[in-house]
Amino acid sequence: MKRRGFTLIELLVVVAIIGMLIGIVVPALSSARARGQSTKCLGHLHDIGTALAGYLQQNGDRFPLSQAHGGYQPGTAWLDTLMPHTSSKAVYRCPSDESTNFDVSSASLRRVTSYGVNIFMGPNSPDYEPDNPSGIPPFGYEVSTRIPNTSTKLYVCELAEKDGRGNPVYADHVHPEMWGVNPFTGYGGAEPKHDVALERHRGQANYVYADSHAASVKFDQTFLIASDGKKLVDQWDPGFPHSPEGWFKPDLD
Repeated sequence: MKRRGFTLIELLVVVAIIGMLIGIVVPALSSARARGQSTKCLGHLHDIGTALAGYLQQNGDRFPLSQAHGGYQPGTAWLDTLMPHTSSKAVYRCPSDESTNFDVSSASLRRVTSYGVNIFMGPNSPDYEPDNPSGIPPFGYEVSTRIPNTSTKLYVCELAEKDGRGNPVYADHVHPEMWGVNPFTGYGGAEPKHDVALERHRGQANYVYADSHAASVKFDQTFLIASDGKKLVDQWDPGFPHSPEGWFKPDLD
């Protein structure tokens, strides 16, 4: 008996079915990959939070330095000082971070981490602002016990890949005091998206809070400004005792 081959219509049906299957499988695989990367990144931040808890316990509840506070030398920034305080090796690169400057030859432009500390938490040297009347550094609380509600105040975020000028980001900290306009000085107005990777993981990003726990949340749950400039949500600024609005008010005299 003569064997009949596929007709053109049958071949087209088979191709259409294969195309439909690919259309279903590929997005599912991509979604699964994205979830896996987010989970892995959150695990990195969980380890960083564990290291932070150990560091605070052994250092009088004082937060470690960032690069902005004398940490440009190897071994002095938060990346290095937290490392000994976790049983697992702390990983500072998110698998979803596509930054191009991790391997650049210039040390001053090289990105060393996907994560950045909140500058409000970073301690400053006593002479950074010698006339500061509160005794609390103008850009940060150096002691965690001075922060109310540490479970709602952010310590580490995921860094943006490019700044407002399109240049690769290489700092290890972010400046939320510049988001919105400071009512006392008129300065500010920076865009959070140039500091923080707002939606790196399926519309959310991963964070470490000042009490050391890690979580994945939407950015507008951490910071939100109304159209009139009023802050509706702010989990970045702990709020300074001498400034109920949470802004640093310098001596302008």
